[in-house]
Amino acid sequence: MLFLKNTPINQILSMSEMIETIEDTLKEIALGRGFELPRRRIHHPNRMILGILPGSVHGAMGAYIQTDLDRRIHHENVMLFSVENGEPLILFQDCSINEYRTGAAGAIGAKYLARRDASRVAVLGSAVHAETQLKAVAAVRNLTQAKVFSPTPEKRADFAKIMAREIKIPVHAVQSAEEALVNADILITATNARTPVFDGNWLEEGIHITSIANGDKTRTRQELDDTTMRRAEPIFVTSKETVCVNESDIFRAVRDRVISWERVHEISSLLLGETAGRTDDRQITLFKLQGTGVMDVAIGLKAYERLKDSGRAQLL
Repeated sequence: MLFLKNTPINQILSMSEMIETIEDTLKEIALGRGFELPRRRIHHPNRMILGILPGSVHGAMGAYIQTDLDRRIHHENVMLFSVENGEPLILFQDCSINEYRTGAAGAIGAKYLARRDASRVAVLGSAVHAETQLKAVAAVRNLTQAKVFSPTPEKRADFAKIMAREIKIPVHAVQSAEEALVNADILITATNARTPVFDGNWLEEGIHITSIANGDKTRTRQELDDTTMRRAEPIFVTSKETVCVNESDIFRAVRDRVISWERVHEISSLLLGETAGRTDDRQITLFKLQGTGVMDVAIGLKAYERLKDSGRAQLL
């Protein structure tokens, strides 16, 4: 068994490789060759949380396993097992797999749902998930500029400086979400918000939205308002089952009859050509991401294949 700790996954795999891996994995799920279960959390009385996301695809099964104590103590692990003999293959500890696979998945929405000429991005949020989302979109689209807003001026300024250097386009920190949305072709919302982070009336025709915040019965999260839900068409998600468990913006909109369940489609149906994507440049398209452990397993397996004979991982 191999062990890798504190080595960011982007030092092993390129963003393009991760996007390709996630796209393949989503197709495998739809074809019945990949398997997943929604996130489950255990809340200990001392406030420590254990979150587990299991999945299986290709030559491995495993899980993303998270421990968290008020964000002060936070560890992310991905453990893989062989589907042939059940033996452990590798443990990744704090290697940023979750952050990068989420970014890679978000890029698939921008790749297939944004307008062909989409080049200007608005980012709401300035933490690590906002970074990986923007990096991933830059890998599938020829971006010309980005604007970022988050509530803390110092954080959004730092984000703009770092990302301009990383993706080599102008990235501007702005004073409000409304300002960020002016002339935006793609909107990324990557926050921990409990209430909507923008007014759906601010959305210009033709924009694509990728939203990642999800909660559960104990962790309320919301980024999108009812106006956005009503205006968005088509609406795609990673997994309809996970939508119900996570109680995301989509779940609430269906529950409250803002939209119908029939308007919600899994992104894999788009990739397989079973559901139409954007058909009009004026449409507002939406991809609401949900975390699935099979994505972590797929990225982990790709990295394991590269690491196993390299000597870069510790042998236990």
